[in-house]
Parts: sequence; C-alpha cells; structure tokens
Amino acid sequence: MTDSIAHFGTVLFKDGAYTRGAGSDGWTVQPIAGFGLDIGPPLGQVRIVFHKPMDAPYTVVASAVRLPTTPSLYANCGDLNPAGFVVHLFDPIGTRTLQNGGFSFVVLA
Repeated sequence: MTDSIAHFGTVLFKDGAYTRGAGSDGWTVQPIAGFGLDIGPPLGQVRIVFHKPMDAPYTVVASAVRLPTTPSLYANCGDLNPAGFVVHLFDPIGTRTLQNGGFSFVVLA
C-alpha cells in the first residue's frame, strides 16, 4: 500500500490566534473549546478540521516552527477522527507546558 498526501499546511500563531498560513485546500483551523467557552483561549492546542471527512485511516506528521522565542517547541497530534485532528504544542525543556506557536503538518492516507 502506498500512502498519498491528502492534506498539508502551515498554521501560524499570530496576534494571539491560530491562523492558516499556507497549504492544500480542504482544511481549516478551529480553536478548541475550553473554560466553558465554545472558543477557548489559545493554550498551545488547535484543531485541524477537514472540509470532507476522511473515509479511510490516516497518519499525521507535524513539526513545530521554531523561532527565537520558541527554540525548543515540539508538536504532537491526537484525537484523530474522520473529521480532523488536534495538534498540541509544548516546550519540554523550558516551561514544560503547552506553548503557543506555529507548525506544519502533512496528512497521509
């Protein structure tokens, strides 16, 4: 079986919010609910939502965009389902907690 690229992109953290930077068609960035709000504050996690749900299993590879302000930022994916997935960004060395920042991803199906 040969995997093919279903989606790819770059998400930026700019002016206090996650935004789509570039990439393929067919996906959007969605804040995650939190603290009793439908749109919670950006706490180092964001959801990628597919315009059309995936009808087969898929794999996500994500990589954090490291900047002088986030030199040890790491990305981890979770909550994969047909509608999309969640990316968590964290600093395992400095703060040892979730950290806002940009990332790139590719979805292989």
